[in-house]
Amino acid sequence: MIRIDEHISVLDFAGFQYPHCNCLWIDDDIKCLIDTNPGTADLDYLRTQAVDLIIHTHGHIDHYLYNQYFPNSKILMHKADHAAAQSADGCLDEFGIKLFYDDPRIHQQFLDGILYRVSRIDGEIEDNQVIKLGSTTIETLHLPGHSPGHCGFLFPEQGFIFTGDIDLSKFGPWYANMGCSLAELFRSIDRLLSMKPDYLITGHGEAIVKKDVSRRLRAYRDIVYARQGRIVDLIYSGHHSLEEIARSLPVYVKLPQPKSIFYLYEKIMIMIHLRYLQEMGHVVQENDRYYLREGARPSNIS
Repeated sequence: MIRIDEHISVLDFAGFQYPHCNCLWIDDDIKCLIDTNPGTADLDYLRTQAVDLIIHTHGHIDHYLYNQYFPNSKILMHKADHAAAQSADGCLDEFGIKLFYDDPRIHQQFLDGILYRVSRIDGEIEDNQVIKLGSTTIETLHLPGHSPGHCGFLFPEQGFIFTGDIDLSKFGPWYANMGCSLAELFRSIDRLLSMKPDYLITGHGEAIVKKDVSRRLRAYRDIVYARQGRIVDLIYSGHHSLEEIARSLPVYVKLPQPKSIFYLYEKIMIMIHLRYLQEMGHVVQENDRYYLREGARPSNIS
């Protein structure tokens, strides 16, 4: 636990171990927890507290799994992520499982593998919503891209933004949900850049980022452009189906374990890129094949 000020602490979880994340604990007139998947010691501490309010950055299980331990807390989440957090079918749809597999056994294996469970949600948060907890004020920032309802939280008096899964990891942004959008992700990162916060607190890995914040946000965004460049190169060199492109792993480069799950994520993120490239007018789709528009070349697509 890292103390930020009299009321705010970061429940930091070192590294990237599923299903844990960095959380924020605000011990004020209204006791508030942002995300609920810290490490065991911090979770044990929280379970001794009267948590009045839980606010979620988004509806992925590694951020809300432990809601079950807070039956008396009011739970808020952006409405765009409610479906995935409130039903197994919604989760399967959002992660593309039904699109690629029609076998209910595989559906259940996926749900078991990610430790899926539904969560009670008592209300919504929305962009620019101001939440007063006593001495501490929070402003909600809708920052979609990682998920449709992904949010960050500005702490204006303290000068930082809790950015959730805009986490500045070396891997780069993750957008393997059917509702993800690169255009929205780019706008979200640009919004953070324009706000010029003193520092960031992120949802995974390095919890507090104080040095080179703008440079690191741009570098994080540029990882997406590098992936896109590899995808365009593959199309240009004759890889025209999703499967042909995915075999070259332009996103993950090397698949983590379990490879079957991460290969699915690879394909969905490629799909998100192809959708964006079509929106930008660089790629056309013919049945299940993708082609660069006439005149489009890797050198003139950004």
